[in-house]
Amino acid sequence: MFQSLSRVGARSTASSAWLARSFPVLFVLSAAASAQRVVVSTTDDVATAAAFPVTDGDLVAVESGRPIAPHFLGGHFQATTGFTPGDIDAFARLAGPRAGSAESLVFSLLSNEGGFLDGDVLALTRGSGVALLVSELDLASALGMPGENIDVDALTYDDQGRILFSLNTDHVSATLGQVQDGDILRLEGGLAGVTRVLSESDVQARFTLATGLADAILDVQALEWAGGELWCAVQSPSRHDGSVVRLDGTPAVVIDENALGLGGAELDALGPVRPGDELPCFRIEPAEALPGDTIHVEAHGAPGSLLLVLMGGRSGYLDYSRIAGFGGWYLDRTDPWLRGLMAAGQVPIAVLDGAGEFSMDWALPPGTEHGLGLGGEQGWSFQVLDVTTATLSAPFRVRRL
Repeated sequence: MFQSLSRVGARSTASSAWLARSFPVLFVLSAAASAQRVVVSTTDDVATAAAFPVTDGDLVAVESGRPIAPHFLGGHFQATTGFTPGDIDAFARLAGPRAGSAESLVFSLLSNEGGFLDGDVLALTRGSGVALLVSELDLASALGMPGENIDVDALTYDDQGRILFSLNTDHVSATLGQVQDGDILRLEGGLAGVTRVLSESDVQARFTLATGLADAILDVQALEWAGGELWCAVQSPSRHDGSVVRLDGTPAVVIDENALGLGGAELDALGPVRPGDELPCFRIEPAEALPGDTIHVEAHGAPGSLLLVLMGGRSGYLDYSRIAGFGGWYLDRTDPWLRGLMAAGQVPIAVLDGAGEFSMDWALPPGTEHGLGLGGEQGWSFQVLDVTTATLSAPFRVRRL
């Protein structure tokens, strides 16, 4: 179970004093990931043999032969954006910002929510919510369909930093003519226009070569630019709607749905796992609770790691973008609960087992330790530091009912 720093020896006590002075200042990138390890979101909630339920708003890391790992879940979005998306429709990573940092995470929503449209391309910012990278209005204009309601269904960045994307439904463009939901499109620099990279029939032909199946793909659901190769996930047939198919060179199934542990679930978003993108990850259920409620806590990271668990009611921000990791603390340093834990040397710790996991049931404080989050909601914020590798996690927010 959770222990306090005062109970884990001189190393942890020194860490507590260092933390109380200024928050950590040394982080390193996490270990390199396999080329076949990817981040996905599913079209629907998935009840699988995974250690935790996967919802359609979660981003999880998957790889053949390895357990599903949480990557960026609803509570992480709540802590960093001020709202919990109902469904993540597309996901990518920006190449410019440091791997794993908040501002490297790019996404699009299935529905209009949080003040944004389903055709907007969004990114996290350093502590202040969400940045609008490309608006639905600008993207529709670049497509030659100004004023049209469009929904970005898949996106990635190529090696020149251009957005490759696909739409949720068919449209008619003044410049491209018929645009189908299975077309793969490219936004040219400066919103200069949109080029069709592959038509739906092109994707269909490559899918058939890769799988031997002539069933209609119906829709391109997700895209990834993987070391110069264009990968995708499609809506149909069900045998491969959870697989990842390489479209360039000799088309092939590069990740089979049966190997991912998602029960063959249809993929709705696809993105990379680069060295440094996978950080220690804290997960809590339920994500809404009352003071004193018992919640289930899980931590994931490197086997044998020692995690410092910082928690407070009020959200805040302290920038550490110059340091590897998520890039900032999302807790208010003046929060009474946080300050009290630190002053007493009772910052909780979690020791990960040989599989890199930790779990327990734990009671939220019964008093007034909750405070306002980024979206103005009452609740509690949690963020962890892996002392072993000096890596900072993304924050997680539990909302007060």
